Amino acid sequence: MNFFDEEDNLPVRRRRHQEPDFWHRLNRVLGVLLVFGILAGVGIVFYPVWDKQQDMRANLASLQREQDEKSALLAKAHREIELLRTDAEYVETIARDRLNLMKPGETIFRVELPRTLGTSVQP
Repeated sequence: MNFFDEEDNLPVRRRRHQEPDFWHRLNRVLGVLLVFGILAGVGIVFYPVWDKQQDMRANLASLQREQDEKSALLAKAHREIELLRTDAEYVETIARDRLNLMKPGETIFRVELPRTLGTSVQP
């Protein structure tokens, strides 16, 4: 009896090393399924938290942009208030442009361009 002729004639000890039995394969499959199940469970538990965090980050960015815009408007208003308090030329310019005021004996000519966008004025 030669050990290398046929697989059926191999001793039991050698057969176990060549092909794992049913329980060994089942344990491997169950181990892999267990790992995937744990990963899926962790994903299901933490996905709503992650999604809420993404929404909160987007909201924070939006609020930050809004705050920056409001800060710029506030800085512009403070600058205009300071100019109105301290700069006489600025007050005069505002009075002439916005309020249509003029000095005694002065004549003002205003030229208004047409408000249509597609047309150009030819001399």
